[in-house]
Amino acid sequence: MLHCEMELLSHKANYEGLFPDKRLEKRASMIAYSLFSSRTASVHGATKNEAEQKGFYRFLENESVTEDILIKELTNRCCKNIVNRDIIVIQDTTSFGLNHNAKNIKSGSGVGFVGNKKGIGFLSHCSLVMDANSETMLGFSDVQLWHRTEDKANNTTKAYKKQRIEEKESYKWIKASRQSKELLSSAKSITIIEDREGDIYEQFSMIPDGKTQLLIRNRDNRRLEDGTKLHEALKQTKPLGEYEIALYGDLRKEKVKRVAIVEVKAIAVTIQKPASVKNKDLPDQLPLYVVEVQEKNSNRKDKVCWRILTTHVIETYEQAVAIVDKYKLRWYIEQLFRLLKKQGFQIEYTQLETGWSIRKLLILLLNTTVRVMQLYLAYDEEESQPIQEVFDEQEIKCLQTILDKEIKETPKTTNQFNPQRLSWASWIIARLGGWKGNNKQRKAGPVIIKRGLEKFEMIYAGWKMAKNST
Repeated sequence: MLHCEMELLSHKANYEGLFPDKRLEKRASMIAYSLFSSRTASVHGATKNEAEQKGFYRFLENESVTEDILIKELTNRCCKNIVNRDIIVIQDTTSFGLNHNAKNIKSGSGVGFVGNKKGIGFLSHCSLVMDANSETMLGFSDVQLWHRTEDKANNTTKAYKKQRIEEKESYKWIKASRQSKELLSSAKSITIIEDREGDIYEQFSMIPDGKTQLLIRNRDNRRLEDGTKLHEALKQTKPLGEYEIALYGDLRKEKVKRVAIVEVKAIAVTIQKPASVKNKDLPDQLPLYVVEVQEKNSNRKDKVCWRILTTHVIETYEQAVAIVDKYKLRWYIEQLFRLLKKQGFQIEYTQLETGWSIRKLLILLLNTTVRVMQLYLAYDEEESQPIQEVFDEQEIKCLQTILDKEIKETPKTTNQFNPQRLSWASWIIARLGGWKGNNKQRKAGPVIIKRGLEKFEMIYAGWKMAKNST
């Protein structure tokens, strides 16, 4: 079951000792809270008056406020919540295009090429931490930000392939894995999950240990110990079984939410070190397991065919399915990026004039975006966390007023959740965001939850004013 653990990511960010000036510590904490309360990337929307706006702008432009400090505070909060837990770390990269405000962004200020020189922007590689058992979001173990000074869309050239892994942009996967291992050292176990870009021989050689495992979708048809190829070996393997797998939709990629019947295969393999890997300190062979799920009797363009390399031992059908289920959790970081962009906080439309300021704003927004996702995961769970851990007494009273006076309940659209649980509040927030409340309608998505939170903040501000005037 999916639960929410928002108390683990307090909106009262702690920057104590991170800045050279105590005033910056106070300003940083106030801005972090303002962003959480307003649920917007707009400086205007997150501030109450012109003076606050100017303070916000000065903070983002201050050279003493570095990305490293903001990232350190964000990741430090996460490391306090993982002691003796089984942890999942989901890595992914996204780009932020800033063409909408390109004329106003100062050159040489932290932006560069994105998308084959078609625009300006920057890139981010994030490591999202979740509890492996409850699948709750706990924060971030690593955040990397960079911009390209030249077009690196074509990374298949001979010159690129001859570069040391530390010189390539793809080193971000290994760097993030190392940082996550260090930060999460008090965890009981760590499983790092990555998409095909993370299928790097050096990473399989350097990262796994007694506590840390890798689970990465296969990209290359790797050569095996006996001279055969990985994909051919899987073709010769009999399925362990088959089952129905629920697939998330993605309109941008013309993928619809559906259920597919897939066959499951799993074998132990020993992969050979590629000739392109020149590091003599790395082993010539690596023992791994590979799980394959392939859709049966389908000619669809988006036919499921996943091959997942892992250091987890796979000896049974159930263990193979568990690996696939873990890989599917990548959806959460994809949704988190979606929330930061067009349909959520719209950071790509910000009017800030330097890339450095926009990048700092992104770091501050990451925590807020996780909170929206946490509410999304909690809103239809009967045993979600206590509502008092998320909303204060006055906010709860306002939510009750909204339910009593603004939301029309019918026998088919009734909030049946316990008012002491977050799911009760999340149902109301979803309705404010445009969800109809019909049980036959699909559950409200993160964007609707975010929209509902914004509307609630506006209603709550008016509700407080009305109470104070009586």
